[in-house]
Amino acid sequence: MSSSTILNYFKLVRIPNIFTTISNILLGYIFFTSIDHFDYFDIFKLISISIFLYIGGMILNDYCDIKIDKKERPWRPLPSNQISKKNALIITFISFLYSLTISFIIGWYTFIITLIMVTLIFSYNRFLKNTICGSINMGIIRSLNVLLGASQSIFLIGDIFDTLFFIPLLSEFLYVSAITMLSQNETKDFFRTLWNSLPFIIIYVLISSLGLFIIMGTFRYDCLIPLIIFVCFIIYSHISLCKKIATTQKSVSQLITMIVILDSIFITDALGVYYSLILALILITPIIFLSRKVYMS
Repeated sequence: MSSSTILNYFKLVRIPNIFTTISNILLGYIFFTSIDHFDYFDIFKLISISIFLYIGGMILNDYCDIKIDKKERPWRPLPSNQISKKNALIITFISFLYSLTISFIIGWYTFIITLIMVTLIFSYNRFLKNTICGSINMGIIRSLNVLLGASQSIFLIGDIFDTLFFIPLLSEFLYVSAITMLSQNETKDFFRTLWNSLPFIIIYVLISSLGLFIIMGTFRYDCLIPLIIFVCFIIYSHISLCKKIATTQKSVSQLITMIVILDSIFITDALGVYYSLILALILITPIIFLSRKVYMS
């Protein structure tokens, strides 16, 4: 297989974004498991499930968008026939089958979450993509991805379930819903209308809420460090978009990358800011490197 063919497959699956799914899994897993009890093989299996779900979802997304992409993004692998539709469907099928099979082997809770995610991924790409429900759907999928990371321990806690876990789940839902809302117009110029500003309004409300939670002592005070980093990048992305320094697609790519920093806020509460920022740096470095060659949205 030539390097150009490999690059086309990397573009098809949005390979830089895959590292954001890893931070979701780590957040869910670490939230309920102390570092002394980490099962790294379990973590690997959960990450692999998430990665293949994402790969299947991205390919299905482009497959369902071939007609639109022939007009708006004709250089992409599927509309340009650099990758055949048949190969795309085969990889999608294998990806979903792998995720469902491994999740079934792990346990019923993991399998149920994975099955729901596959259903929602198909629903989004086939029916909901260009509607407000599409944004909500994507937010739910990302929240379920965090839940997937916790699936080995969350349901064993029973009556003492930590209700604080709803905060990262809701944060992931709101943030990814906002990004998806913005990405629906990524091929168009950004204008500061109320509707176009809504994604950033949602994100700023989320930031304010998280800051309040930290100040109130719900989470550790050193969670403010990744939160401040998160805020700085959000403001930078917003200003660049408003001043047309960056395109909507570029801004969406920046916001997708910041999923890792958002997750690190909650990982900090479990592991401390030192380990949290190291994990974030490990995941963001390949995103930045790969995004120079491969688009993210």
